[in-house]
Amino acid sequence: MHIEDSQEAERLKREAIAWVVRITSGTATEEDAARLALWRAECAAHEDAYREAVRLWKISGPALHAGQARSHSAISRRRFLGATAAGASVAAGASFASYLGLLPSMNAVLADYATARGQQRQVKLEDGSTVDLDGGSSLSVAFSANARSATLHEGAALFTVAHDPSRPFAVAAAQGRTVALGTTFAVRHGAGDVEVECLEGKIKVACVNEARLSAGDSVFYSGQGLGAISPGSPDEMAAWRRGLLVFRDRSLNDVVLDINRHRKGRVVIARNHLGARRVSGVFHLDRPDEILAHLEATLQLSARPVGGGVVLLY
Repeated sequence: MHIEDSQEAERLKREAIAWVVRITSGTATEEDAARLALWRAECAAHEDAYREAVRLWKISGPALHAGQARSHSAISRRRFLGATAAGASVAAGASFASYLGLLPSMNAVLADYATARGQQRQVKLEDGSTVDLDGGSSLSVAFSANARSATLHEGAALFTVAHDPSRPFAVAAAQGRTVALGTTFAVRHGAGDVEVECLEGKIKVACVNEARLSAGDSVFYSGQGLGAISPGSPDEMAAWRRGLLVFRDRSLNDVVLDINRHRKGRVVIARNHLGARRVSGVFHLDRPDEILAHLEATLQLSARPVGGGVVLLY
């Protein structure tokens, strides 16, 4: 490598580290998030440098909070520490900003792919598979010569998997795992469980126990294992792709979680026992406040704005 190339690579490393530190500092703004997106999109070298900085941040993050600053590499933990005086308050400040939807969540910052609240995007993976991400979602991907793995950290995604018999495609979400060879399926994080829908082909879902789903089948799982398989229509699955939120006897906690993935601010259930109430209905993603009006009318709740986009349900 030429000296000039080496110097340029080092400069990009420093810039990428500075971006990661800034966006997780607890003092970042919406403008910072937008500027980071532009910087990453400027060229492939910027994106590669950012992902490397994120990888190192994942390794060194726990050490920041424990006060451990030991230099192990050219981009060391000490350099991360030197770039910020936030220390143990870093995660707390960033978490509060993401709580209100003003900044990406920590999952989104550290994931390979992410969407802001209310945003949807499609990404094409290196094997030819595609992933449609719903609002407020984050995904990490790890491919090797004999495996294809992805982790849906939060939100919802539709996976259209390229056929490769030698490398099954596995998606982890919460405590479970969904495996396919070449098919289409959707995964969505709920408030206390995960929903998996098979739109085409066949998939295997494992969480404590195991089940095989065919097109039209769906299943929920939680830490207690898989629920019963429910038959349905593939055309009605992953309704968020068509701009809809569809709930069939779901908890208020689930409904509020989905609302919060599609609007800035925060809807908060002020009384814990209300979260178990059941909700059914079809709503438009671009009109989230209409959902609040429906909840007020059908569940006899009150929705009170308290500023900053925060709404209390009680």
